[in-house]
Amino acid sequence: MVEHAHRPSDDACDTTPGSAESMSLKRFWPLFYIEACMRISVAGLLLNMVGLSQIIWPGDDFHSLEFGVIISAKLTILSITGVIFGILTDRFSRKKLMIMCLGIMAAGDIIAGFSVQPWMLVQFIACYSIVGAGQGGIEPIITSIANDDCHQHFRSRFFGTLEISRQLALICGMFVSAVMIDLGLWQLYFWLIGAIVLSACVISVIVLHEPARGFQAHESLKQVISTTTAKYGYKLTPGTVKSTIFSRTNVLAFVEGIFTWILFSVAIYLIYPWIQDQHHVTATSTSMLMAVFGVPGVIIGAIGFSRMSDRLAKRSIKFRVYMITGSILALFVIVILLFVIPMPDVGTIDAGDLTLIFRYPIFIVFGVLLFMMRALFSVYHINQTPVLQAINLPEAQGFISSANQFLETIGYGIGPLLAGVLLLATNNDYPATALISLFIGLPSVTMWLLATRWINGDVARVNEILQIRAGEMAHQNGEKSKP
Repeated sequence: MVEHAHRPSDDACDTTPGSAESMSLKRFWPLFYIEACMRISVAGLLLNMVGLSQIIWPGDDFHSLEFGVIISAKLTILSITGVIFGILTDRFSRKKLMIMCLGIMAAGDIIAGFSVQPWMLVQFIACYSIVGAGQGGIEPIITSIANDDCHQHFRSRFFGTLEISRQLALICGMFVSAVMIDLGLWQLYFWLIGAIVLSACVISVIVLHEPARGFQAHESLKQVISTTTAKYGYKLTPGTVKSTIFSRTNVLAFVEGIFTWILFSVAIYLIYPWIQDQHHVTATSTSMLMAVFGVPGVIIGAIGFSRMSDRLAKRSIKFRVYMITGSILALFVIVILLFVIPMPDVGTIDAGDLTLIFRYPIFIVFGVLLFMMRALFSVYHINQTPVLQAINLPEAQGFISSANQFLETIGYGIGPLLAGVLLLATNNDYPATALISLFIGLPSVTMWLLATRWINGDVARVNEILQIRAGEMAHQNGEKSKP
């Protein structure tokens, strides 16, 4: 008998009557835990740029350009190693690769805690680059496992729950990092997040399992894999690369990622120094704003829009694209509003009072905009990945995820560097910098709308290939079973 990987039961993320949706997602808790630990590890950099700048250059103003370099270096390494791990994900054990990625991340965090002057800037760049090297492989691995283990009609709910784990962990990581760095415990902070990532590594060793490749890619494949000893062993060929990876929708989605993540990264990068450096709101108070308004935004956005997305996607995958474009346009408006609403300088009153910001109505308005921004981030995430999964073959899921991550990370890395240069050029004019940078991200909307012309054909092409392969696998298994 041919040995095969773990086969999830048919009711896992299934749509059969009476199946409990909440129960079906519980089996993925190791992936949610890994995602949360990884996000806690990386949550503190953007929020604490001003505080970390004071650690490296005591008494100086915020070094925006140097921190743009730190972030860009980390993201560049993340994007390159992500492609490498993505290719490996389609060929080798995803469990072993996950353990490797988490181990690399933990090493970078722990080593950062030993940084000393006068080489602290260089050491931070090196350590964050190490963290990025490990982080790059985690999302492609999770995407690949989800493609083989979660029913297509539940993809948004899976990624919605993943997004909740991600955002709650980010908020938690922000708060912990802000408190510890404000107290001068920055070394202990790096060692703590290193230990948290190590715990995810241990969970991967003990609990994480390998689903059979292609199990949830198509109903006919699922039937063959679950009832026979057949294994999905197909690899990419020049023909399938041309017909699927270089499909029009894929190409547009790849290019779109650069522009969209310029928009996202500028929004995230500028918000923290805007309220901390310009309005003297402490990092701890900033994290409280994120917790009070950001957490409900994530939960409502991910839960509410994920169910809506799955229902609409059953009618047509184009609805996922419409929700993506709508979220990008709404984000553009919200980010501009974040920088134009008039906020007071709390440093002239009592910046250390954690309740102070909630006594100003304008900060409540700011918080509501944060709520909406976090909810809209969820809409993008829970729809974009299912779109890419639907137009690509099982043997390309890791590569596609990593290639998309590579291009998105280029945009995400360009954003902070672009924002840092524009801040210097505009003499720290944050609204002008945000407006200029965000206009660069708007072409992504046009690309997604253009993709609606071809996406149905690209999905049909992949389904046709998988149906043919299911027949081939069933035939080959039948031939092998004959005496």
